[in-house]
Amino acid sequence: MNSLTAAFNSFFAGRAFPQERTAKRAWWLAIGMIAGWGKKTVGGAIRACCQHFEDWSAKYRVFSRSPWEPRDLFQPALDYCLGIGPKDAFFTIALDDTGLKKTGKHIPKTGYQRDPMSPPFHLNLRWGQRYIQASALIRPEGLYGPARAVPIRFEPAPPPKKPGKKATPEEIEACRLASKTENLSCQGARLIKEIRDTVPANRTVLFAMDGSYCNGNVLKHLPAGVKAIARTRKDIRLSALPEEALPHVGRKRLYGEDLPTPEELRQDGKIPWRAAEVYGAGKIHGVKYKFIGPVLWRKGAGTRPLRLIAVAPLSYRKSKNSKLCYRDPAYLLTTDLESPLPVLIQASFDRWEIEVNHREEKDLMGVGQAQVRSGKSAERVPQFMVCLYSLLLLASLKAFGPKRTADYPALPKWRKAESIRRPSISDIVALFRQEMIVSAMKDISIGRKSRRQKLVGRTKKGRGTTAEKLVAKQLLAAICASPYG
Repeated sequence: MNSLTAAFNSFFAGRAFPQERTAKRAWWLAIGMIAGWGKKTVGGAIRACCQHFEDWSAKYRVFSRSPWEPRDLFQPALDYCLGIGPKDAFFTIALDDTGLKKTGKHIPKTGYQRDPMSPPFHLNLRWGQRYIQASALIRPEGLYGPARAVPIRFEPAPPPKKPGKKATPEEIEACRLASKTENLSCQGARLIKEIRDTVPANRTVLFAMDGSYCNGNVLKHLPAGVKAIARTRKDIRLSALPEEALPHVGRKRLYGEDLPTPEELRQDGKIPWRAAEVYGAGKIHGVKYKFIGPVLWRKGAGTRPLRLIAVAPLSYRKSKNSKLCYRDPAYLLTTDLESPLPVLIQASFDRWEIEVNHREEKDLMGVGQAQVRSGKSAERVPQFMVCLYSLLLLASLKAFGPKRTADYPALPKWRKAESIRRPSISDIVALFRQEMIVSAMKDISIGRKSRRQKLVGRTKKGRGTTAEKLVAKQLLAAICASPYG
């Protein structure tokens, strides 16, 4: 019988920690953060494992002092995702940034950020941290099945700290320089290079990005073996390739004549629409698209040739009897000049899965709830929890496959089983808790005679033996992990 906890333990990289005792403490913290109830904090993880009567300082030092790298924890997830799918296909990665809400003003590398939940007519700000996440987009069921985004990196990306009112001219100039070299797109470009160095050289990496990374800081500095597709604005100015006219007089031309903007391309009736099939939202959609290429974008990509793709709005109905509505059109720029366009459009559609990652990590896994103050802990705890989320997704895939099977807890009666194709992270965590409870209760179920013999030997102070403490700890751990605890 397959086991979710066994699959999780096979992915959890204990070798990422310098000592065995540190790896053991990290494993207990991982179990507590997954199976525990309430807010996902370090103290809550310790209480979920019933270790709060012991010295808890060493477990906090796992994040604040122990010399380990978070990217080493993600390495098993990256290696497993590389083995899924054909070897000659793209290794597709979604790249996006996200913010974690914080309350403490003295937490390192925090600042005011735009609140994504603010209404469109009024911009709100909130205090928090900023991270860049890279998620591998895998398709266990092929084209006619949903994609799954598995986080492989979660790197802090704090904005440069602005100087105060009493700042010196040198500090102001240093901040101005940092705003050009330490902004979001520059940090994303460095993360792309770091991932490229980790992936085998024979695999081509395709990054699917949103408009935050569709600029010169990223497109002009893509390493070899990396291709990108990103959403762009509808009003960018593009140019054709220069014509090679002989004899050559004067300086060589780098750009040709001006081309229509993405919006003008979509509205141009002379360029015919093409049809493609992409999978999204549980079914196959027929989409229409236009493209021109190769094109040049002076401000964004310089002399690197690109292809521009305009995707027509998709139609939908809110109900069977409602009127036909349309979504917004999509404008895509890609550095890939050879691959079939439906493959690239499908990768752009699959990028939405990283938004699902952000929601599940914050709302269901509790990433960002731990209000730690140490400099290293403030960065490592969210990275550790995102890694646990990634390993749970892979453990579910390894143990039970990509579809939702009968091994998971039963769905409520009001939910249609045929509409649920894959397990959610709530299903995976519920099954993980269930297996932990069963495992703990099996360890507790000792024979009556042997249990009496092992629990005899109480001291005068009322303390039990080591065996008694072990049984009590396992029982309390099972109770804490159950919904009735």
